[in-house]
Amino acid sequence: MTTIEPRRLRRAGWCLWLVIASVWSVALVVPTPTPNFAADEETRQLVKFILAKTLHVSAYAAWTVLTGWLRPPSGGRLLLLFFLLAHGVLTEWVQEQLPYRSGMLRDAALDHLGVLLGLFASWRWWTSEPPSPENA
Repeated sequence: MTTIEPRRLRRAGWCLWLVIASVWSVALVVPTPTPNFAADEETRQLVKFILAKTLHVSAYAAWTVLTGWLRPPSGGRLLLLFFLLAHGVLTEWVQEQLPYRSGMLRDAALDHLGVLLGLFASWRWWTSEPPSPENA
């Protein structure tokens, strides 16, 4: 069985990080459909609400875990953590500017909750030493 060299794995991880940043940023500003599998509008809106809010928390938690797993240099960690928190607020502000979306402070708070949960889940990576250059 062959193993993937650590440098290549980290490079692939950063590529994945950039893909997630791009896809999630776009997903937050395009129109969102309402599911059409319920009989009444109230149920459809409730399902959309639950799915959307769960996705907010889960996406930011997973993104934070991935960031911790990549173990950037110590100074870069705080910068990336700030980026994740700012991303949640800024995308809500952008949504507020769009006629077909509505940015909400509640969603930014849910994004921050996701970041917090991701930090708890990956605290060991966030606080460990970054890999040495030969293993980077």
